Amino acid sequence: MFNNNTNIESLLIQFGQRLKDARLGRNESQDLFAQRLGLTRQSYSRMEKGSPQTQIGNWLAASSILGRLGEWKDLLAEKEDLFAKLERTKSNRQRAGSRRKRKK
Repeated sequence: MFNNNTNIESLLIQFGQRLKDARLGRNESQDLFAQRLGLTRQSYSRMEKGSPQTQIGNWLAASSILGRLGEWKDLLAEKEDLFAKLERTKSNRQRAGSRRKRKK
């Protein structure tokens, strides 16, 4: 059976691990990175562990510091259905009313 909570927890843990790897790749301590985010070290530590109580703004701020904010924009971009787009272009509404006669 599909358990949505387990999937969310797993994704948060993966996000936390990626965040930790990126922080370590920059050779920064948890304390320093937490300060840059405006968090306590304990709050930041919970973020790296995948706490579901972490605010989305903190994830976005961390992504911005790491130069990865664009990935969120791509993730949240509206998916375009090419068939729906084609239908919209075909069915552009025409102007109502009859043609006007030109004055001579």
